[in-house]
Amino acid sequence: MVPTQMIGHGATNFWRYEPGCNTIDLSRGSKSNDLISLRTTTQSTRLDPEKTALLLIDLQNFFLHPAVRPRAGDKPTPAEAATNALLSAGIPAARHHGIRVIWLCWGLTENDLRTMPPAIMRTFSCYEAGQSSKDHIGKNGPLPSAPNMVRIKNPALYKGLGTDLGTVESAANKTVPGGRVLMRDSWNAALYDPFDQEYKKSHGILGDNTQSKPDVLFHKNRMSGLWGSGSELESFLEREGISTLLLGGVNTDQCVGSTLTDAFSKGYDCIMLRDGVGTGTPFGASEVWEWNVTNCWGFVSTCEALKNASKYSN
Repeated sequence: MVPTQMIGHGATNFWRYEPGCNTIDLSRGSKSNDLISLRTTTQSTRLDPEKTALLLIDLQNFFLHPAVRPRAGDKPTPAEAATNALLSAGIPAARHHGIRVIWLCWGLTENDLRTMPPAIMRTFSCYEAGQSSKDHIGKNGPLPSAPNMVRIKNPALYKGLGTDLGTVESAANKTVPGGRVLMRDSWNAALYDPFDQEYKKSHGILGDNTQSKPDVLFHKNRMSGLWGSGSELESFLEREGISTLLLGGVNTDQCVGSTLTDAFSKGYDCIMLRDGVGTGTPFGASEVWEWNVTNCWGFVSTCEALKNASKYSN
């Protein structure tokens, strides 16, 4: 029998690789009787639910609501597919296994706006990106790039961080103030209703399904929710002893990916739920991220695999 191999040299911060059953134990020597086995695209992983969180990123009206993100055609968008997988399998499975659910959303303050770097301000504005103009011909014109490389943004949506969206038709014959883009407590920065219902249920606000450990929600002011040091999210993870993150949300290659790579650099175990993330970026962006997570930043699994995860029996 091939002996178990230790991965890492820390007395309390290590994995165990068990070649015989192709399993990596991420529990860091946990003696819990509630460990679960989760299949990934490379090995089975062994998790301690007490040390694991389902981190759901940017599942907000601005990124998901049909009033601001209408579907083009009959096929579900990648964000809609991720929404369905999380609601039908990912979130219920996390609750079943006793895994804490954490919501991470844009939620800017006035001070955030004052100190926001120009690069991020540009990301949420148009600045005629990709549009041709006689004024741009010649030495000041853009360099050539691959076809469709530059996205044409919707100016009604990409007005800039902190700019008022105006009135939004949230449902048939019902309008709401859209609020300032991604500002805390605005309609557009609120959790998309199906996810808001999940959050409220965990707190018993709707009168049912109160969790022993209710969901928590943290705001972020960058694409990554773990940039820098000492954020509310990072402090919470440290305080709760959480070392493994199951990641879902939108967009795979932007806010989810930025948070994942920062989490990886800080030493968290990262497991991306392939069907619980989505992006509209073309050119195989999802496949590139899956490849990198598989081979570098952690593991790739699915909401369905989490639903079917079995209790580990020693």
